[in-house]
Amino acid sequence: MSEDLEVLRHSTAHVMAAAVLELFPGTVIGIGPATDEGFYYDFGFRERLQPEDLPKIEARMREIVKAAPTFVKQEVPRAEATALFEGLHQPLKVELIKDKVTDATARLYRTGDFVDLCLGPHVANAGQLGAFRLLSIAGAYWKGSEKNQQLTRIYGTAFPTEQELDAHLKMLEEAAKRDHRKLGKELDLFLIDEMVGRGLPLLTPKGATIRRQMEVFVLRLGRRQGYEYVKTSDIARFEMYKICAHFER
Repeated sequence: MSEDLEVLRHSTAHVMAAAVLELFPGTVIGIGPATDEGFYYDFGFRERLQPEDLPKIEARMREIVKAAPTFVKQEVPRAEATALFEGLHQPLKVELIKDKVTDATARLYRTGDFVDLCLGPHVANAGQLGAFRLLSIAGAYWKGSEKNQQLTRIYGTAFPTEQELDAHLKMLEEAAKRDHRKLGKELDLFLIDEMVGRGLPLLTPKGATIRRQMEVFVLRLGRRQGYEYVKTSDIARFEMYKICAHFER
């Protein structure tokens, strides 16, 4: 991902957060980085966000883009930034200041009425944003730890032009048709049972047959290339795991 694309996507994430706070007052904001596929932002909503809310957020984003508010960088004393976000009832930003800001000042970016703790950079104004689309929502723990508050993550993507966005959305559409979870169910290859656990597939007779054929193929290929196979026991003494360093992992 180029630096320009990263700046574009991160700026779009800020505009999304601004739209969310306008539409859902009292929402707590987390972080909103750019990614290789687009961007996301984590929120703590008072009420559960629904997929049908995304078009409404996207529409408000387009209004913000049309108004073209500037991205204004500010360096403020650390204590002042803390007081600002405390006043805005944004405890996660206060926590980030305590954890991440080690200098005497904190860097903020303002876009209209929206303000965020951010290192930047950003586009000059929201009117410079390109084509974007909000894609999905998912759960995400704050700082990636299940011990912390569970937030709602909104995923989106952004590109400089509509043509690039359309091409990306087409690629996602084609990938969804080939999703193993979709094909596995349609082709009767495996099933998931909550008693066993999520992510632990049970192979049907068709799925087991395909697995056996793949195992035979790999064995034959290995033998042709000179590999020899051994079989160890399924369990071993505890001391062995310490010696091979697997215990620490």
